[in-house]
Amino acid sequence: MTHFIGFDLETTGVSSFLDVPVSYGFVERLSGESGVVSKREGGYVNPGVPIPSGAAAIHGITDDMVADATPLREAMETVAERLTAVWSAGDVVVGMNVSYDLTMVNSLCQRLGSATLEQRGAVGPVLDVLILDRHFDKWRKGSRKLSDLCVHYGVTLGSAHAAVEDAEASLEVFEALQQQYPAIGEIPVALMNETLRAWYQEWLASFSQYLEKKGEVPINAGRYEWPIHRDE
Repeated sequence: MTHFIGFDLETTGVSSFLDVPVSYGFVERLSGESGVVSKREGGYVNPGVPIPSGAAAIHGITDDMVADATPLREAMETVAERLTAVWSAGDVVVGMNVSYDLTMVNSLCQRLGSATLEQRGAVGPVLDVLILDRHFDKWRKGSRKLSDLCVHYGVTLGSAHAAVEDAEASLEVFEALQQQYPAIGEIPVALMNETLRAWYQEWLASFSQYLEKKGEVPINAGRYEWPIHRDE
């Protein structure tokens, strides 16, 4: 039986290649006799650098809160090993714009001199609720942040921008998407990344053309790689 594991990072900024995590979260939702129970893992990360005020204003995590937290190198080893274990078991990583998070982990492993996700084993199946939502409800207008998807699909979001809460919300949005679009459940696990990569690249190419028409710089080639982007 395939298991779906929600994953999320809260970070110091928006760059997968320059910024670092300040917290991480993994969530698995398990069905039991008393209903669905969430198995949560996560914690704060001491990033080794001051947390910018703009980032702290979004996720609420301050320098004082991470002062005694797990150091960055140790935390990244924990996260990378957990992701590797998920894929080694044949299970699926689920997240919201999760290529950002996976790319940051991979980039940090490289920057810290440890094995990258690819070097630890094959990068396994990934499901991104943002890609699924864009594909199956292509013409819906408005923002598609996680909080917006939660409202649209009737999911209660706990503390927004808390890694564990966001990881769980992504799983619940995924479950709602499956109910609304049964074709999602028909995607073979072995073809998940190939399928979502094609959908993502289709959207990205269209977005890049939109930027060019506005006179802006098109998306660089490294961003077309998925689920781990390449820096260019």
